[in-house]
Amino acid sequence: MSGGADDDEGIAADWVQGEQDALERAYRRWSGLVHGLSRRAVGPDDADDVTQAVFVSAWRGRATYDPQAGPLGAWLVGITRRRIADHLRTRRRHPVAEPSPDEGVDSDGWSQADSADLLTIYEELERIGDPQRRIILLAYVEDLTQREIAERLNLPLGTVKTHTNRTLARLRTLLGGEG
Repeated sequence: MSGGADDDEGIAADWVQGEQDALERAYRRWSGLVHGLSRRAVGPDDADDVTQAVFVSAWRGRATYDPQAGPLGAWLVGITRRRIADHLRTRRRHPVAEPSPDEGVDSDGWSQADSADLLTIYEELERIGDPQRRIILLAYVEDLTQREIAERLNLPLGTVKTHTNRTLARLRTLLGGEG
């Protein structure tokens, strides 16, 4: 491993320097997020291809990443959005099957609009940073209670509640809901 730590900032610093193992470390850290967003937007069959395209594109364009503009994870989510959009445009130009009555809705009942909202949420969570990001992901991805989150993160319960409420209000506003 290069000189940097395996935390987000260490990976980002090595990414900027073009360290050889930075791509592998970034992939370990964010591939689950990228793949999950891709799977939700393009389906399980194409998610691997989109995920690979995201990391190849990100590494090739690493000189355009500016740590002052935001975290590496948020930058990767932005690239994910573009690769998903590219993939969906290509799919529309070269359809493989007749459109179904539920066109735009995947097998889990998610529409492309829902997927775009999900991408926006994850992008904002990456921008917000920790501990808010971790609290929301633990609550809504791992389905932990606020008390369990407080114990896991070694934070006071009131802090977890405050971060949850403020972050959810921020996300509601971002998505055009009432703050």
